[in-house]
Amino acid sequence: MGGIASKAKAFDADLHQREEHALGPPSKTMDASEYAQELVYLVSRTVETHLNLLPVPGKRRTLEAKQMIIRVLKNRGEGENDGKMYYIKCKTDVAEWPWIFVKLYEPPLVTGVARVEFRAMKKMKEEYKLVTF
Repeated sequence: MGGIASKAKAFDADLHQREEHALGPPSKTMDASEYAQELVYLVSRTVETHLNLLPVPGKRRTLEAKQMIIRVLKNRGEGENDGKMYYIKCKTDVAEWPWIFVKLYEPPLVTGVARVEFRAMKKMKEEYKLVTF
């Protein structure tokens, strides 16, 4: 079992390193847009799972996007269809974790059902400045 876990960890580290190399510099921190709020909504069930919350049928918990940073894939220009990594700071209604940072990837070409992929999340007990991770 240990061998499989270490291979998975090595794969994740390699993926993170390749992503960092492919992405351009981060934008300045800006107020979250309606589009960022929509992206957070698309991955809200995954976020709830990472917060160890049981799903409530017919109800979604409040995840309010406050700030965001965008990184665009290098050598792709500034077009509308370029791949982007979003780092979004959200306020939650969960008492234990009132603030979270969500890392979402929007590929240049959508080949699946969802147009955005959940990559990572950081949970915080108090508000911090948004950073890339």
